[in-house]
Amino acid sequence: MRNTITHTFVGIVTVVLLLLLTDPFMYWMPEQMVMAVLAGASVLMCFWMGFVAYERAADEREVQHRMFTGRVAYLAGIAVLTVALLVQGLAHSIDPWIATALAVMVLAKLLAHAYISRNN
Repeated sequence: MRNTITHTFVGIVTVVLLLLLTDPFMYWMPEQMVMAVLAGASVLMCFWMGFVAYERAADEREVQHRMFTGRVAYLAGIAVLTVALLVQGLAHSIDPWIATALAVMVLAKLLAHAYISRNN
């Protein structure tokens, strides 16, 4: 239970930091130092959420739930990046980071699948 609350809290903080960093509604104009601190905090939080934070599965049901949530997160990431690529393609200004992130996600999945298939 404590692990779930911690992960939820850190996830919410990460989303708030990213919203403050991107300022989608042009609500504020922070100084350069504030933007640097927000960028640093956002990168550290995303790194922690993606690579350091983990959940321990006690039984097969929890393992299946973790696998399902990973698949949903992957599909959501692919969907958002694909829509962003489509919208930017129609505007004739494709950001190379979106295409790179999409390619890395797909290649990582293919490589992981090949690795597991070879070792089983």
